[in-house]
Amino acid sequence: MAEVLLRFELSDKKELEQTAQLIQERLTALEMIEEAEAVPEETRLTGVEVGAAIAAAVVIVRSGRELVEELRKLIPQIKGLIGEIRGLKDVFVEVGDERVSIAQIADVHIQQLAK
Repeated sequence: MAEVLLRFELSDKKELEQTAQLIQERLTALEMIEEAEAVPEETRLTGVEVGAAIAAAVVIVRSGRELVEELRKLIPQIKGLIGEIRGLKDVFVEVGDERVSIAQIADVHIQQLAK
């Protein structure tokens, strides 16, 4: 089993609750996801201004090789949300102590998530 932490960055704070609900619904609908939760996050200034962010956690109930395969399928699904959800700018995945843009996720990151 793996819990994957995601951070969705949005261009503005409008309809933050509704967007979080939509993200949660979309994630829950994915077949590899056992459970998903998305909530608006307090914006932190880190030198790059972000209009708003939504934190999400998803649970995948698989292990070993099956888990790696499910994670490989999940990444493109999450990338697809960027074009589908209005105002969504980027998605980051927590990999250990590192926050990696979904566009930069490589197999080495997927292997770390599966541990």
